[in-house]
Amino acid sequence: MSTADPGEPITLAFVGHTPPGLADRAAAYEDAVLPLLADHGARLLYRGRRKEGQDATLPFEVHVLWFPNRAAFDAYLVDDRRAELLRRLGEVFRSKQVVEMETIFGGTTAIESR
Repeated sequence: MSTADPGEPITLAFVGHTPPGLADRAAAYEDAVLPLLADHGARLLYRGRRKEGQDATLPFEVHVLWFPNRAAFDAYLVDDRRAELLRRLGEVFRSKQVVEMETIFGGTTAIESR
């Protein structure tokens, strides 16, 4: 992650890949863990899942998350409830990426091309 001001809000993109045999467990894990964000002052801005029938090597889920600061993100990562879900369901993603994002455009209107 970057060396930005630890008191500044951060936006993260999560990309998780899972094999078809773990898809149900991965969905159950995310259904259970994402509500914990609110307890850390964070918000789920977007959650999407690969459409059925698409190539299974594509990401299974993509999230965009907002945290009020780095301490909130760090607290979410070590949340005992999150750890318990990992113990109970196991590692459900064969690979995952977390990217700290810099907002370039955050509106809901189309960008005009010139």
